[in-house]
Amino acid sequence: MVIYLILIALLGSAAGLEAEKVGIVHMHGFWQAYDEQHHLDFKNFVEEKTGVKVHLIDAFNDLAMPPAESSITPLNVQVPAILKMVKNIAAQYDKIIAVGFSQGGVIWRAMIESWDNHNVDTFISIAAPQSGQAGIPPKYLASLRNLPFVKMAQSQGQTMSEADLKLLPYDPRVQQTFAPSNYYRNPATYQYYMSTEFFPKLNNEAGDAEEKRRQKMNFERLRKLILIGGPDEETIVPWQSEMFGFITADDKIVPMKKTTFYKKNLFGLKTLEKKGAIKKCIKEGLKHNDFPNSSEVLNGCVLPAIQDVLSG
Repeated sequence: MVIYLILIALLGSAAGLEAEKVGIVHMHGFWQAYDEQHHLDFKNFVEEKTGVKVHLIDAFNDLAMPPAESSITPLNVQVPAILKMVKNIAAQYDKIIAVGFSQGGVIWRAMIESWDNHNVDTFISIAAPQSGQAGIPPKYLASLRNLPFVKMAQSQGQTMSEADLKLLPYDPRVQQTFAPSNYYRNPATYQYYMSTEFFPKLNNEAGDAEEKRRQKMNFERLRKLILIGGPDEETIVPWQSEMFGFITADDKIVPMKKTTFYKKNLFGLKTLEKKGAIKKCIKEGLKHNDFPNSSEVLNGCVLPAIQDVLSG
């Protein structure tokens, strides 16, 4: 009987020491598909180095047709649809590592904030405009000019000044048809920004008190937040948005700890920083699309974050 009890105790101890099952869920960015080569490189590198399975989310890819199923689809449509897929994947694991590149990083933050009792241990945000996009990158301007109502206005002889272009992303017709407009946040036109639906609510600048409390609680549930970006970024304006910093209307950079998001602890950023959960990984010499499969990023930022989860 004594030997039997000892065996039971030993078996129980072994079960308790069994490693937690960890998976990685990766969301691509705007104007991209899940199977772009740099995302496949990310997946292959991580799986080879760590043995952890990487799930590349096959949803809202590129500029697929119909537009309602592409990366251009408004984020208030994308987020709940992708979250439904993510929950099915996450159910296979004790905890998951969320990875979001560019727009995918904003989508992942929105999913985390809206997902009660989530099992996201670590969120790796890669070159994502977490504080918003203060300007319109040249490569997006063509897309905006090609929107049907804009083309119609131009065909009728209407011209668009620089001031008009700065306000265009706030137009409800753009908000409902062009995903990057959902996180457009020009500091010179803040009152127009606050009239939009998605980003002010994500940042707890708008919404009812209970929803704000819930979103903040869900974000604070993260054990680690890894912010990856760099100063040679040409798409995110300013690049400091990747670090939850931003810019003023007169082009002065505001570091994370000086932002309203942090000082008022709107959605839990200050909470995470105070408990040592935030790590910033800044890499120079990289353009926007270099980040997902850069060896410097993979070895210096991503791999240590994954190993930290596995060792915990």
